[in-house]
Amino acid sequence: MRAEVLAVWVGLSLCWALVGTEESTEKQQLSRVQAQVREPQGLTRPRREGDREDAEMSDEPTEAPVEEKAKAKKKKTPEEIEAARAKKAAEKEAKAKKQKGPKPTKKPKAPKPTKKPKPPKPTKKPKLPKPTKKPKTTVTTVQPEISPPPLEEEVGLETTIRPEIPTEPVEPDLDKLRAGYKKEATTTEVIMYIPEETTSVPFLGPWYEEYDYTDLASALAKKQEEEEERARKEKAEKAERLRKQWEEEEAERLKKTAFPAEPKKCPPLGLESHRVEDDQLLASSQSQHGFAAQRGRLNMQSSENEDDVYGGAWCAEPEEKEHWFQVDARREVEFTGVITQGRNSEQHEDFVSSYFVAFSNDSRDWTVLHDGYAEWLFYGNVDKETPVMSQFAAPVVARYIRILPQSWNGTMCLRAEVLACQLPSSYHSENEVNASDDLDFRHHNYKEMRQMMKVINEECPNITRIYNIGKSSQGLKMYAMEISDNPGEHETGEPEFRYTAGLHGNEALGRELLLLLMQFLCKEYKDENPRVRRLVDGVRIHLVPSLNPDAYELAYEMGSEMGNWALGHWTEEGYDIFQNFPDLNSVLWGAEDRGWVPRIVPNHHIPLPENFLGGSLAVETKAIISWMERNPFVLGANLQGGEKMVVYPFDMQRPPISLTDSRRWRANAEMNEETWARIQRQNEGALRETPDDAMFRWLAMSFAHSHLTMTETYRGSCHGDDVTGGQGIVNRASWKPVVGSMNDFSYLHTNCFELSIFLGCDKFPHESELPLEWENNREALLSFMEQVNRGIKGIVRDMEGNPLPNATISVEGIRHDVKTASSGDYWRLLNPGEYKVTAKADGHTSQTRLCMVGYDTGATPCSFTLAKSNWDRIKQILALNGKRPIRLVTKTNSVKTTASSTTAAPALMGRETQANSQKAERLRRLRLMRLRRLRERRLRGRVTTTPATTTPTTTTTTTTTTTTQPPETKSTTSWYDSWFPVNSWTENPFDTLIFDSAPTQEYQFEYTID
Repeated sequence: MRAEVLAVWVGLSLCWALVGTEESTEKQQLSRVQAQVREPQGLTRPRREGDREDAEMSDEPTEAPVEEKAKAKKKKTPEEIEAARAKKAAEKEAKAKKQKGPKPTKKPKAPKPTKKPKPPKPTKKPKLPKPTKKPKTTVTTVQPEISPPPLEEEVGLETTIRPEIPTEPVEPDLDKLRAGYKKEATTTEVIMYIPEETTSVPFLGPWYEEYDYTDLASALAKKQEEEEERARKEKAEKAERLRKQWEEEEAERLKKTAFPAEPKKCPPLGLESHRVEDDQLLASSQSQHGFAAQRGRLNMQSSENEDDVYGGAWCAEPEEKEHWFQVDARREVEFTGVITQGRNSEQHEDFVSSYFVAFSNDSRDWTVLHDGYAEWLFYGNVDKETPVMSQFAAPVVARYIRILPQSWNGTMCLRAEVLACQLPSSYHSENEVNASDDLDFRHHNYKEMRQMMKVINEECPNITRIYNIGKSSQGLKMYAMEISDNPGEHETGEPEFRYTAGLHGNEALGRELLLLLMQFLCKEYKDENPRVRRLVDGVRIHLVPSLNPDAYELAYEMGSEMGNWALGHWTEEGYDIFQNFPDLNSVLWGAEDRGWVPRIVPNHHIPLPENFLGGSLAVETKAIISWMERNPFVLGANLQGGEKMVVYPFDMQRPPISLTDSRRWRANAEMNEETWARIQRQNEGALRETPDDAMFRWLAMSFAHSHLTMTETYRGSCHGDDVTGGQGIVNRASWKPVVGSMNDFSYLHTNCFELSIFLGCDKFPHESELPLEWENNREALLSFMEQVNRGIKGIVRDMEGNPLPNATISVEGIRHDVKTASSGDYWRLLNPGEYKVTAKADGHTSQTRLCMVGYDTGATPCSFTLAKSNWDRIKQILALNGKRPIRLVTKTNSVKTTASSTTAAPALMGRETQANSQKAERLRRLRLMRLRRLRERRLRGRVTTTPATTTPTTTTTTTTTTTTQPPETKSTTSWYDSWFPVNSWTENPFDTLIFDSAPTQEYQFEYTID
């Protein structure tokens, strides 16, 4: 900037010298220029025509008058002017640093130049000489001074004749110089350019007429309006943005002050689990007796007859104006939420869609919950089965809570659960149970369960082993934990026990109890607990916590209280695993009706029907069946939920039978007391009892009576009356019969006695309830496992000491047998008493022993050693003759003769001996024919005549040579009558033969085919 100022100053100095030498010429030119400037601005006086011509030939605007005034007022020397300019230039430079560009001229209405002013066009000024090399700023300062339009707005001659004021801000020091020294600077500018302009060719009209300043002013005005509009819009947008920001901040502030960040989570008070007693529930009214307030528990199930005394919800009287459902916590608690559900019904769709909640401490003064503005209306259900949770913004401390329905679908029916936390106090509550064992009390999903089992295996590697019994339909493995002193191997003489859980995915309590049992056994075994040591060392324990892992994952995602009664009950393919096993009951009972048991169809280890495995069996079911067949289980139980009891087989009902069926039942006089009692029970309903019914009842009672609360049935069952008779046990067929159950299949297809244990009313309890459930079930779980050592056990070997697998063990009076394992060992669960036990094996002679079962702990040893026999040859003979009955006759040299033949000499042979034998055979046949006719007549006409005593004959059919009653004559028993319950009618000739254990070289019998 300073360099430019100096350059300007040098140019002005040169011009000043020229002015001094040509003063006369300048005066003439100035006069002409002054006249021209005054004429276009309308400020000069009228002139002559000669003067007008001179004005038209001039090019310069109004520079002459200004120059005259400058000459008149010229007082300062060039040095002073230079110093002033330098000072102004320094001030201007300092001001330019603060601004992007210099300010325009002091006149606000002066137009702004958009581009650098160009010299006049060559057409008008063709001979315009090029200026000397001077700074471009000097040229730009000259051109804006000729802008006439803004000058027309001024009033007065002295002020209007100021064309030297520049609008171009490129040379700010000249502008300041003109303002500071008034008009000295402008005269120097005029002096600098006048000589050049005088040499130019004159033009016809004023040069400034070429610029349309009106359009430029309108454009500038329009641009200014656009800028103002844009600024106004930006200001409005900024205000709107600030307003929204303020609203958001205000809403966030109110939200933080009015509502907590996260509602407090509390466990259920206990309506579903029945920890809340019936007298703690009260309602405004009830539609009928079966829909009282006590039926308003979450997941309450109705009876088969919905109009019976047990409905599926609490239903109010329609004519009542106000409806409410009240829960008494019996002390002050923190209520945090409510869960509602509709009515359990197959016909009706009844549920509450909206409601208020009120609280009280004395059940008289009630306060309705507010949301800060009005009474808080909670939205309820949209269907009858899905639970809906409503949480309060903050916990409410009270003793009583009421649900006030406001709108509903159908009839006003409701099932509910209340969420509440106990206040800290010295009062002991059920929800505050501290378990005596340091275990992991929480729910585990599939990955967490697998990790938990892995941790237990790492802690006790010498007694645990993890394996899987198969995969689910979704590919999840069904893991099992084996706990034994020698895991991975079956030890001879050691029984095997199993606990299974998770048949239904939403029944999570059994799953968690088995995980806790794993932890407990490992921990106590390491702590040298003698009871656990004895159990682990003497029993091979198998624990399977989840048989339906796919369904459990679905129920786990919904949570402990939000899953309904059926969510996760079935597999992904829609099967109920517990009822998905082959129906062997119908096979057994059908064979008994035809008299095929035990000759054609055995009463144990009934084979699977053909192509049944290829039918409608779930993947999980097939894996369980294969697992059962691989391991010789003795005792087991499956843990379920929804009730609190122990059920035992049969689980399937047998169709009623009639006493008039001649193929099955004899006359009443021929039945013993046990058979008569069984028939009477059959007349009342269907056959439900197994041959081991007494043993099953004992096993069920061992668990139920060891449980802390299972026998507390004074308030009934979970959903109706108590069906256990106060004992906590019931036969499944008499309660809720099912077909193809796991218990019946295990009893009829394997040696395992299996029961179902229902652990509680709540299928999926809250985590806070797990310590209490463990305390209630721990002793029962251990006591039931110890029952595996009840009864008899032993090993069946041959004469050489080799074990005999698949040998049959029969107990007299119990029509259900068991088989030996691959190592020849067996276990037979029996109650204390004396039993005749028979061991049979193919190709060996059967052996019978008397075994005593005492009350002491542990099974009674009862082993067998069997000798080889000719039964294989006998079976071949039976096959050749169509399996017709065989009678045994003694050889001629050992036949006992009658009195008429006793005098014959032993040496008499030939025809006489042959004639006697033929006569005896003929008499025997006649006697058999007569006895058969009498028996048929007696069965048809219910005649109870007794045939006369026969004389001794020369033939013997069994070990006794004479008979007193035909029913006791074993040789006359038909093969198809062997299934009769009467002892004398349940045996064939071979069953009554007692062979010695030592092998025989030659039998004293001959066989003939009738």
